Amino acid sequence: MRRPGGTRGGFTLAEVMVTLLIVSIGLLLITQGLTRARFSAAETHHRKLARELALLTLGRLESGLFWEELDGGDGDVLTGTYAEEGYEEFHYELVLGDEEFRERAEPDGRQGSYHDSWEYEREREQRLRREDDDKDEEEQVAEAFEKVRIKVGYPRFGEELNESELVLERWIPWEQVYGSEEDDSRDAAEADS
Repeated sequence: MRRPGGTRGGFTLAEVMVTLLIVSIGLLLITQGLTRARFSAAETHHRKLARELALLTLGRLESGLFWEELDGGDGDVLTGTYAEEGYEEFHYELVLGDEEFRERAEPDGRQGSYHDSWEYEREREQRLRREDDDKDEEEQVAEAFEKVRIKVGYPRFGEELNESELVLERWIPWEQVYGSEEDDSRDAAEADS
């Protein structure tokens, strides 16, 4: 039997379009939220890894593995990468005393990840020559601790900036950083024999 009045059952085309629009906006927002969560998780992972690598480098400094590179203790800067540990995109800059971190500039003048590994070495040699010329023969007072700061650079995800940085500061006993004179004389005696 037919219904009188000709009414049809079902949805109109406008109702279906509105429903599809609401569902598509919801899916878009969920996808965007998941993408942000992934970027945030990756950034957090890299930040945690950068902290662990910075602590590894500080531990190496405390154990005396950088004594030869530091020879003297007049406020040096050490730079390097973590390629040996399997993290090629991570790099560090370690400063001692009141030294400042170097600013890196790209060739077009912007701050970025451009790094001339020999530039600092040339500047350091010139600075040491000037300091040696300016120094009197007076003996320096030995300090008990040395301020050590390390900056680890790592890639950033999903933003215009291509690099994030983590900075840690620690006070380390002077002899652990530069070694003692006894260690130097023992090393010289071993080299002679």
